[in-house]
Amino acid sequence: MKKLILFDIDNTLSVASKAHMEAFSLAMKDVYGIEGSVWDVKYYGKTDWQIIMEALKEKGIPGKRIRSGLKECMKRMVEYYSKMAGNDKIVLMDGVKELLKGLEGHGILMGLVTGNLEEIAWAKMERLGIRRYFKAGGFGSDDKSRAKLVRIAIRRMEKHFGHIPRENIFVIGDTPLDVKAGREAGIKTIAVATGVYAKDELMSGEGGGADFALENLKDTAAVLEIVL
Repeated sequence: MKKLILFDIDNTLSVASKAHMEAFSLAMKDVYGIEGSVWDVKYYGKTDWQIIMEALKEKGIPGKRIRSGLKECMKRMVEYYSKMAGNDKIVLMDGVKELLKGLEGHGILMGLVTGNLEEIAWAKMERLGIRRYFKAGGFGSDDKSRAKLVRIAIRRMEKHFGHIPRENIFVIGDTPLDVKAGREAGIKTIAVATGVYAKDELMSGEGGGADFALENLKDTAAVLEIVL
């Protein structure tokens, strides 16, 4: 029976990327002429698309102007990150490499669901040395809604591997928004307290919280027990 895990990236698979955050600021300055930053909004668990819109709104940029420059802003973000990626000091969270090997050994399919723009997401996977584990995903350049990204990721994975029963699909993330998106998409949710949210917060979030919660991904056996 096919099983699929969809992973978030930032603070789930890896530490957050400073180069990614810098790319936001540089792109917004180029396109909108403002000194914007991800720090202007509560960005945890949100898509890059959503973060750009909210950060610009906080700076008083009209919605029509935000929308007209959005594609160019995301394009510039990718360009800036590509230039900085070689020096990006992102590292894997503890236990991730061992977990991915363990999942692969049990034939479990793996994909991504991340707010990162697609080109940035794959660049991070290459930089981290784990690109080969992931066939497809849903990305922040696909839509601003994270629940839609989950559905997009499932469709893309099923193009490669055929139908996957929804009860055999899990999303792993570190924020209540990851959990909420998984629940809205009708799949199981595994929360990890490797970001800014504690385990109990992830278990008691909006809509009932995660189906499962772990402190981190160090215990491969614990994840396998949940999934298998």
